[in-house]
Amino acid sequence: MTDEIRAWLAGEGFPGATGLTAMNRGLGGTELWSFQPDPEESSLVLRLFGPGAYASAEREALAMEAASRHGLPVPLVMARGVIDHRPVLVSTFAQGVPAFAALVASPATAPGIGQAMGEVLGRLHQVAAPEGLSSPGAWIDRGGPALSPVRSYLEAVPNQERLLHLDYHPLNVLVEYGAITGVIDWENTMAGPPHMDLGRSRAILRAIIAGSVEALVPSEVILAFEQGLVEGHDATYGIDPHPALSMAWGLAMTVEDLEKQARRPDSPISPEAVTRLAAERDAAINAALPGA
Repeated sequence: MTDEIRAWLAGEGFPGATGLTAMNRGLGGTELWSFQPDPEESSLVLRLFGPGAYASAEREALAMEAASRHGLPVPLVMARGVIDHRPVLVSTFAQGVPAFAALVASPATAPGIGQAMGEVLGRLHQVAAPEGLSSPGAWIDRGGPALSPVRSYLEAVPNQERLLHLDYHPLNVLVEYGAITGVIDWENTMAGPPHMDLGRSRAILRAIIAGSVEALVPSEVILAFEQGLVEGHDATYGIDPHPALSMAWGLAMTVEDLEKQARRPDSPISPEAVTRLAAERDAAINAALPGA
């Protein structure tokens, strides 16, 4: 595939590209490569999507372009195209280290990093989703059938046209000297209500705890980070008027995602962790019902 990528880069105005290197692909379905346009310029990132994943590539590009226009710290889209039926997106290389690494290195920074991330997320939610991301009710479906008891309440939540990231957690946000320098991995982006995005982030933190990463970051550090995240979002966008509902939806989407990942033979997600999270989801759904 490297020869095909180099040929495509040359045709897109990067004939002197060097240092093409595969990067960690994480849990997503796309491949990441870094390269230098020429020896004197900073590295860029090439995101190679799966065959036929044109809609996914379009969503990511639209979301990053919209966020960038509003001054948010996101990679700039430099080129788009197709290699052998696989969409390609080239963007700038975001500086900094993952916020998770910062928490591991200095747990005492958890509240401050959480606050900074919450503020950036609140700014993101002030952005209207581009037209290509709007699909009424699609965000609800991401939570699966478990949400049936509260679906009518979710449908009534206002501001469903805001830009959501839906994978906003300490591995997808880069920091440098305590400041947020990059928000990456926009694979899940779509339009929806802002506080559901916050609920999704909180659910991912619950998944981190359920997955037993205590050896890296103790649960009390994750919870301190979460408190900062919520406070930062509250200060920037506003307090969640339906926190139980947001948490129920966030946990439901996360369980849906992790159930698929846990079935992969090389997955770091254990079925036991998914089971624990599903129990939290069910309790959150019950808590979100009127009169609970």
